[in-house]
Amino acid sequence: MALSSCKQTETKVNSTDDMGTYIPEKAIDEAVLELRAKYPEADYRLIERGVELVRKFWTSGDGSPDEFHKFCIDNYSNDKKTLADRFSRNLETVFGHFSRVGKEMQFPMHVEDGPLLPVDEIFASWSPFAHISDDWFDNRLAMILHLNFPYCSPDERNAMGMQWTDEQNAAVNLGLHFASRTPGSLQQDIEKISTRAELYISNYNIYMHNIVDEKGGRHFPEDMRLISHWGLRDELKSNYADRTETGLLKQKLIYDLMIRIINQEIPGEMINTQGNDYCPASNKFFRDGRESGFEREKDVRYAFLLEIFRASKAADKYSPLYPGAIERAFDQGLEMSFREVETMFTGFLSAPVNVKVGELIGRRLGRPLQAYDIWYDGFKARSSISEKELSAETARQFPDAKALERQLPDILQLLGYGRERADEICQYIVVDPARGSGHAMGASMKNDVSRLRVRVPETGLNYNGFNVAMHEFGHNVEQTLSMYEVENYLNSGIPNTAFTEALAFLFQKRDLEALGFREDNPGKSQLTILDNYWNAFEIMGVALVDMYTWKWMYANPDAKPEELKAAVINIAKDVWNKYYAPIFGVADSPILAVYSHMISYPLYLAAYPIGHLIEFQLEQHLEGKDFAKEIDRIFSIGHYSPNVWMTRAVGTELSAEPFIKAATKAVDEINAQLK
Repeated sequence: MALSSCKQTETKVNSTDDMGTYIPEKAIDEAVLELRAKYPEADYRLIERGVELVRKFWTSGDGSPDEFHKFCIDNYSNDKKTLADRFSRNLETVFGHFSRVGKEMQFPMHVEDGPLLPVDEIFASWSPFAHISDDWFDNRLAMILHLNFPYCSPDERNAMGMQWTDEQNAAVNLGLHFASRTPGSLQQDIEKISTRAELYISNYNIYMHNIVDEKGGRHFPEDMRLISHWGLRDELKSNYADRTETGLLKQKLIYDLMIRIINQEIPGEMINTQGNDYCPASNKFFRDGRESGFEREKDVRYAFLLEIFRASKAADKYSPLYPGAIERAFDQGLEMSFREVETMFTGFLSAPVNVKVGELIGRRLGRPLQAYDIWYDGFKARSSISEKELSAETARQFPDAKALERQLPDILQLLGYGRERADEICQYIVVDPARGSGHAMGASMKNDVSRLRVRVPETGLNYNGFNVAMHEFGHNVEQTLSMYEVENYLNSGIPNTAFTEALAFLFQKRDLEALGFREDNPGKSQLTILDNYWNAFEIMGVALVDMYTWKWMYANPDAKPEELKAAVINIAKDVWNKYYAPIFGVADSPILAVYSHMISYPLYLAAYPIGHLIEFQLEQHLEGKDFAKEIDRIFSIGHYSPNVWMTRAVGTELSAEPFIKAATKAVDEINAQLK
């Protein structure tokens, strides 16, 4: 392959204003005809697609139409395997090391390891990836990639993927790279805004001892500091084990607090600060024991969301294959269309069984449902084991992050792995104490490690923290298997983030097994199905709010923070009233808008409910099989399209129907037992 057009030239500013419009149709036809004559055995349709794709990214700064023609002729290769192998080797080198550098720059932001310095935010917002698009388009490596490995749509990948060899699939995956030509300066702006938003969320802690009821009563421990929304939600869920009035009161306090956060009515002084008291029910603030005026948070939450939206929207014109942030999140990121996901979710939320599950929860609670019962936690096996007992055990076993890291192989053994295999996997996983709620960060090359971050109090890891850690551990196991067990780097990974969420859910629900608890509750199988079903039912509404919020922002790009706040609250209420109010008997709740992912991980929330659907199909497949052996096999499949991956994993495509049918059967069986 001649790379004469990739020679080093003096640095220039390459305007992309005429991207996709500069090269005339005639030049396309001429290049295709010459290449077809030169390579008569090649697939002419791929030649046409490759040349047309290069045109979509070509600008006047890249050269004249004659130079475009010469580039196509000189850089088309008929030896695709050799070229793909070369790209594979170098992409792993670049992506792997850049990813590692990025993680190191973000370390102080993510890990509880001393005070944060002003420079830490600057370091974290700098991205080594910011200029790679500029560089690889300017030196024409990205153009060579698109010419020889043209983009293949999700529909095409689903339709033909089962027939492809690993080598063919790797070539298609290569064509998914460099789908945007976003300038480095803009990419850096996006990173800066994202880092600031992430810092805002990771520091959004509430000292719960200072949250009081309308009589001034305190109900939470003095040392309890909860992050919004994760910590607040998990504390609310934990109180289902407390059937007294105190448990209900604590849940109501947390719910009222969440509503104040959504409405941005919470006093700014209550965020990450202790000493003063606040009653969320009455929205009263107390300084030194006396009621006092206060300054609310002033729509900071929605200002961050608008900043992220506008930075993302500015990149639209540089992304001809995915011309909007929504398309980049769904068609590119999830490899599923917005409409496909929306249809799946609304069908699930409209299923008749939802009413039956809600009625069953009401009977089990012995009271009318409240809006916060979207987080009902009483189907779990641990519902008969006290939170105090579980936290005492986790604190004993895991006094700090490194104790958890040392015991990861033991946890895998409790889940069915042999010791040698458990050690082999866990050598690539490192545990750090998190500033935020916890997360997992995978490696982008072999010989790197995955990071498990979890918040560990000074008194040791509590049960809620361990439950989060098990979720993140599932991510780490997927990240390790899909990197180290996949031979071709271009096939490494999974179809989308929902698939890593699925394994995270599988691990998270086995948290009691990982602690050495074995409990055989009557009807455990049915309860487990309903527990997972209710989790999916809750998060689907949250995801729809996220999705519809971005649609609204695109329709109202000049909105102010207060206008966005009103829109988000209305969207949340609309979704609630359509799918949840008929079940809960409570109208106009905005609670679905509380999730912090909307700010720190925009357009990510849809991955969770899809992950629940995948998880259920995996659980059905795993029943009666060797858990460890099947997990190793399934998460070593690699990056195929979602439906191809599912077919290879469990024999059927991704669907909500199996879950709906199983939940219907489970609730009917439980109701029959109650009669």
